[in-house]
Amino acid sequence: MKSTGIVLTVALTIGTARTVAAQTPAAGQDGRAQEIATERNAKAQQLDPPRPSLIERGLRWYDRNGLTLQWRAMHFSGGGFPKGAGFGYGIGLSEQAMGSPVVDPDQPNRIDGSMTAARTVRGYQRLAAQMQLRNAAAAPVDLFVSWQEYQLPQEDFYGFGAGSAETGHTNYRLDGTDVAGGFTWRPSASLSLTGELAYLTPHIGEGTDPRFASTQSEYADADVPGLSDLPSFVRTAATLGYDWRDSQTHPRRGGNYRATFATFTGVNDGQYDFDRIDVSAQQIIPLPNRYRRIELRAGAALSQATDGAEVPFIYQPIVGGTQTLRGYSEARFRDQNAVWAAAEYQWEAWWALDGAFFVDAGQVAATRSAFSLKDFDVTYGFGLRLHGNENFLARLDFAYGREGFHPILGFKYGF
Repeated sequence: MKSTGIVLTVALTIGTARTVAAQTPAAGQDGRAQEIATERNAKAQQLDPPRPSLIERGLRWYDRNGLTLQWRAMHFSGGGFPKGAGFGYGIGLSEQAMGSPVVDPDQPNRIDGSMTAARTVRGYQRLAAQMQLRNAAAAPVDLFVSWQEYQLPQEDFYGFGAGSAETGHTNYRLDGTDVAGGFTWRPSASLSLTGELAYLTPHIGEGTDPRFASTQSEYADADVPGLSDLPSFVRTAATLGYDWRDSQTHPRRGGNYRATFATFTGVNDGQYDFDRIDVSAQQIIPLPNRYRRIELRAGAALSQATDGAEVPFIYQPIVGGTQTLRGYSEARFRDQNAVWAAAEYQWEAWWALDGAFFVDAGQVAATRSAFSLKDFDVTYGFGLRLHGNENFLARLDFAYGREGFHPILGFKYGF
């Protein structure tokens, strides 16, 4: 029994020693753990912020420099040509608050000026100049005068009405000089009222696009109002606008609504006197997920000739192209009245790239009573939009209609 007690005592002693040894770290292990903790704390204090990629740095530079790529008073200009004119390039000169070292948006009697000279790859040219007196007499009123001379050598014409054939594609030349003056009253940050008086001298010639016949060779003068004997015009117009978007260059929410009422009077010739109304609405609806939104647009252009007169074909409303029916060519349909609508579902695929699914609908008609739901043309497609945090850079749409597939590349926000 005595020997048995001795054995039990020894076993218990050895087990207890092993347990204590297992629970107590070795001196070497404790030092290594302390070393790892020290290194971790040192790295945490020396972490560098993530380095943006070349694309991210470029887009941020674009945000800071805006859309004009300005160097002092000189900047790049696309010319503001009509859709379908081709890539535009030119030089602009602009100066805000002339004679003042500070550009203050509320400065009374502030004078702004700009000039533009531009051309496109298809031979379109424009020279333009404008002077503006901001906050005249310390009131929320801007006064302006403008001048432009333009050459548009390849404008498209397919005939009139929704039934015009794609095979009737022709082109004509439109040159002219416009001089205008007017005012803009801004009773609030969102609301504006503009009045304008302009003198227009359009001239029609044969188009220079070798792919298509000239309009004059395919259509008789009697069938196309104003094709050969267009006078100069005096245009008076009033525009009411309400814009509450969060950004004009790349909005994520808000709306923009405009209505313009214009009268065209021929100089010493009442054959082409007419009135025209243009209305448009844009509404951007952010979804609960802030990276998604729905954008809705709609518009109408309604023209009406005075008794015994006709509406010149160059001033008749059109649908088709980058801003209305994207599945058709520019100015594909033309008549005295037009309506259109579009919807886009947009989502942020990357912080600088949005994707979009869209559907467009549009229609032209000789009279307002001739519009019919069953006669709307519908196009649809998918698009990509590249942008910075504030400024829009480019968009690429892939649209499809009953005349086929149309890719569209643009460099301004909107459709």
